[in-house]
Amino acid sequence: MEEYVGAFDIGTTAIKGVLVNNQATIIGEYSILLDTYYGENGEIEQSPTDWWQGVKEITQKWWSELKLNPKQIVTLTFSGQMEDVISISSTYPNQRAILYSDTRSEQEAAYIMKKLPTIHDKTGNTIRSSTPLAKLLWLKENNVEVFDETQCFVFSSKDYAVYKLTNAFVTDPTTATTTGMMSLNTRDWIPEILETFGLSGNQLPKVYSSEEIVGYVSKAAAEETGLLESTPVLCGSGDAGASTMGAAAVNHGDTYFYIGTTGWAAIVQDSNKQNKGINTIFNLAHLPESLNISIAPVLNAGNVHKWAVETFANEGTDNKYEEFDALVETIPAGSNGLLFLPYLNGERCPVSDTDAKGAFWGIGPKTKKSDMARAVIEGICYSYKQLIDLITNQGSEGLLTLIGGGSKSSAWCQILADVIGRPVRVPIDSEYMPALGISSSAFVSLGWSESYNDFSKQFLVPVEAEMYEPDMVKHEVYEGTYQQYLKLYPNLKGIYD
Repeated sequence: MEEYVGAFDIGTTAIKGVLVNNQATIIGEYSILLDTYYGENGEIEQSPTDWWQGVKEITQKWWSELKLNPKQIVTLTFSGQMEDVISISSTYPNQRAILYSDTRSEQEAAYIMKKLPTIHDKTGNTIRSSTPLAKLLWLKENNVEVFDETQCFVFSSKDYAVYKLTNAFVTDPTTATTTGMMSLNTRDWIPEILETFGLSGNQLPKVYSSEEIVGYVSKAAAEETGLLESTPVLCGSGDAGASTMGAAAVNHGDTYFYIGTTGWAAIVQDSNKQNKGINTIFNLAHLPESLNISIAPVLNAGNVHKWAVETFANEGTDNKYEEFDALVETIPAGSNGLLFLPYLNGERCPVSDTDAKGAFWGIGPKTKKSDMARAVIEGICYSYKQLIDLITNQGSEGLLTLIGGGSKSSAWCQILADVIGRPVRVPIDSEYMPALGISSSAFVSLGWSESYNDFSKQFLVPVEAEMYEPDMVKHEVYEGTYQQYLKLYPNLKGIYD
């Protein structure tokens, strides 16, 4: 009877569940879409009960459609969106989770930075409105009943799923680094920060390494999911750690792009090094204890691509994404002089401005929708070029790995290679690479791999991949238009203000 790791990736738009055997072969890929609540004052929330319902639906598909025996699931592991604030309370059990992109706590973030201006030195990160510490202070001030009755706050969607399975309050170092309360060096909560802002360590989860067993499937959870009672559950990792593993980035200097609904550029560094002094960059703990991840995040990636597809592809076509790609490929590099600033949702990096807006510049009497379509993709790629220049030395050479749903667009991948001027490697089925990446924690826990590095060499590096080589003639064109692009935001900022 073949054994499997059950791996779940609880993202912003969907929950993905996969089964992975001891040769890292994936079967049983299922996805459940999620609803998001948007309020009038910057509130962006989801219902944790929807996450749990998604986990249950996927496990039921394993039994009913794959005819799997629950005995075949030997370990469960998870990745999920980070920087959430999730209240676990028996008094208020149906509280929505405050998501990472929620902006209601800008004043609290400014207050924290004024109170502890050197907090970056301890946590590795600047406090932003997205930081859970700021959100906790907002909740403490604006919903004191929920705050006081909360048994424990957790900070990743996967932490909630682990709680529902095991009744354990836990989190992992990657997720905890984003909270503004954990030391990047020691991977422990910082008492000084908790005391300064009147927070109790009793309301925080215990930090475990990703490969540690944090509990076992409870009797109640077994009845709801069909999983065997006492199946081991690992701590898992926040999505950035899982994605970094999935990109086979486990050595100092490894770089990759992630393009999902939102996205980021990342570089792996030894734990004694970090990008200090750049407020828009996150420095996070990696799954291997000796490594950190420097991440430059963007709010505008796949969500902007989706908007463009819906806007410029013809209604009624069988496949709007394929038609959009074909539209993009009819236009030469540089979009006939049209530039696009992709800040449809504000932005976090390379600029930090929640009020930023998207814009086309250079529209003339001959501008066509195909020019606009290509300009959108080029604008997103210019934004990613800014990210990679932030976290690495400009002009760095070598391979870049690209993972996430955006990698399914061949036109987008090629334009990215041309803009960056470096080869881009896209693993086959790269949208499932974060789930495969987090399965590494189970392989290490089970002894199927000796280490994370061993898992990467054995199962990730050899994965079949599409290679996109840069067209250096087009790259020269982009070098010029990129300099124009860099002037867009500074000159439009006055309009936003």
